[in-house]
Amino acid sequence: MTVVILFFRKGGITLQEPVETLEGWYCMHLLWSIDGASWRKVTFEHQQEMVHQFQLLLDDFVQTEAKGNGSHYVFNVSGHKADLGLIILRETLAELNEIELQLTKLPLFDYLKRGTSYVSVTEVGTYTGKPKSDKGWAYVNQHLKPELPDKPYICFYPMSKLRIPGANWYTLTYDERRQFMHDHGTVGRTYAGKIWQYITGSIGLDDFEWGVTLFAETPLMFKKIIAEMRYYEASSVYGEFPYFVVGTHMDNAGLQKMFLENWEA
Repeated sequence: MTVVILFFRKGGITLQEPVETLEGWYCMHLLWSIDGASWRKVTFEHQQEMVHQFQLLLDDFVQTEAKGNGSHYVFNVSGHKADLGLIILRETLAELNEIELQLTKLPLFDYLKRGTSYVSVTEVGTYTGKPKSDKGWAYVNQHLKPELPDKPYICFYPMSKLRIPGANWYTLTYDERRQFMHDHGTVGRTYAGKIWQYITGSIGLDDFEWGVTLFAETPLMFKKIIAEMRYYEASSVYGEFPYFVVGTHMDNAGLQKMFLENWEA
């Protein structure tokens, strides 16, 4: 995708060269909170059936992933922002909308309150140039059409680049932006094998400009990498980070624990 950015200034028009981006699958982050008062009124047998129906849909997601046509990740959200989190990746936005409708039709979701959602598309920037080898393209494609790792911890946050006097990312030259992103990326590469990162673009798709999804074996890695990156100009001067969501991966046993244990009225 190439976007042309024009800046009107006294004496004429200044054109800042945009970075070309490569896009892959559409992505939707969804959060819900359990309506505990209503859920406690449901018999255990009915609770079991509703959870089972949800698990059958998740089994369909697993089959889709096995065919290489998408991916997903279910997690238990930490804190009061939500209880249940779900990430879905599909080739088209229409497929995501259909999945969202399928979820809404499940009886379980009558007892869940909708929380934050985020719509984006997997993205790889080309400040360092496009890949020149099969190995390079394989790496890019792993991020454009990823199989999300089943790591135990997840962190998601949206972000934007600032557009304020004295700190407007979009008035920087291409070379300035490229250098800032190179420095930023150098930090990220030191966390290889500790952090698994996926960038999704959301300009024109949601309220902020990018979504960042991190996976790790320990949540302390999220704190360390984000804190270290804050000292580089791409973040310290030009970055805006409105909120963070963290949580733990859930399999079927985790769903059973969330919805079926200790809910007696």
